[in-house]
Amino acid sequence: MPQTQTSPSLSSEQGQQHRPMVKCFIANQDALKSFFRRAVGEKADADDLFQKLLLKALKIERTEHIDNPLAYGYRMAHHLVIDHHKEQNKYPESLEHEPLSTELSLENLLDHEQRLRLYQQVLTQMPALRRDVFIRRRLHGESRQQIAQSLGLSEEAVKKHISRAMDMLKDAISEFIAD
Repeated sequence: MPQTQTSPSLSSEQGQQHRPMVKCFIANQDALKSFFRRAVGEKADADDLFQKLLLKALKIERTEHIDNPLAYGYRMAHHLVIDHHKEQNKYPESLEHEPLSTELSLENLLDHEQRLRLYQQVLTQMPALRRDVFIRRRLHGESRQQIAQSLGLSEEAVKKHISRAMDMLKDAISEFIAD
């Protein structure tokens, strides 16, 4: 029966001895992932951040010796969380109404992410009042009457803002599909 070979640096005892930080992180992965989950809210994001932490540890261990790897790991984790939040805030509005499926294929996931970016781009291009009306109606479920009263508009004006916002989205989607 043929045996599968693994990389000597990963399977040898000597290779493992030179990876105390990675071993420490793996031994404490439940606590580290819990830290990430509390900081970012999503399990998938927490898992991704833990993988990034392991990759950083592999790179660091090649050049440096760390006396307290777990404390250093939490400091690295904190910086990864900050970077994650900065990346998430690149777009001014999030489209929480877009349903997420745990059974998306990679192709569908990429399509979903492209649509999400397109929606966000269109929202940023809308006049502020139209964007506000659209978000209140479509994302927060406020009635046209509630929106009209709170913004000092007629219900007809609210209806037009929603209609024009939808037209902008439809045009952008049509343009995207045509490309």
